[in-house]
Amino acid sequence: MRGLALRLRTAGILLPPVLAAIYFGPHFLAIALCVVAVLGARELALLGGDGQSAAPWWPIAGAAVVGVAAHAGYLRLEPLAAVAAIVLLGGLIALARAGGKLRRDLPLTLFGGVYLGFLPAHLLDFYRFGKPGGADPLPVFFVLALVWGCDTGAYLLGNLAGRHRLWPRVSPKKSWEGAIGGLAVCAGLAILLGPWLPGRSALTRVIGGLIVGAAAQIGDLIESQMKRESAAKDSGTLFPGHGGVLDRIDSLVLAIPALDYWLQWTSGHTGGLQ
Repeated sequence: MRGLALRLRTAGILLPPVLAAIYFGPHFLAIALCVVAVLGARELALLGGDGQSAAPWWPIAGAAVVGVAAHAGYLRLEPLAAVAAIVLLGGLIALARAGGKLRRDLPLTLFGGVYLGFLPAHLLDFYRFGKPGGADPLPVFFVLALVWGCDTGAYLLGNLAGRHRLWPRVSPKKSWEGAIGGLAVCAGLAILLGPWLPGRSALTRVIGGLIVGAAAQIGDLIESQMKRESAAKDSGTLFPGHGGVLDRIDSLVLAIPALDYWLQWTSGHTGGLQ
């Protein structure tokens, strides 16, 4: 369990600034999401390289930051329209670069804008699911706790009791036992942390927890396949025991919007910071 001890030490360093950004409100969180997007763009550019050269990271970072800013309401553009504008700019940059590869760089810029910007920016919507009359951070903590609980439950149960491989071609170490453990932890936390998501029935929270658990593990598998195609063990080395930025957000990228849309569908809320 030495790997787990290292992961816990790194998490102890990372958690305070993350929790502080969430606590101080959506505008601070939006800035934090932009920082994560820029750091993740560097890793995605390396993973998206062709073995001879990395893709340019700054169009990816630009698309992702615009995706966050548009979702937050800082730009008078629909998020996908904003990303499309950056993609057009990225296409021109790829054409102008001496070693540019348009068929690689342009799709990667679009993917990065959505994957690193538009999808994670849905975390900003959770402030509206709390107590009325202000930006309540507890629902933001709720979804993050579910995702981290899913990761921990899947990791521990998979190591202790994993026998049947979940999808060996994509991720040889993941097991069905671990996946079920992650789902169970999500459902349990959704009940225990009910006060963090006020006004929702236990059934709504449990279904939301199962949605989070499934989406988090699909997101993990997608990032595993990206690393597998690039013959990389981790997306980066920024966080000891955790790998890179993409390794840290892979479970969040799909789980956050999935739960957001479920809660919007059950309550009629709309997103954004306006």
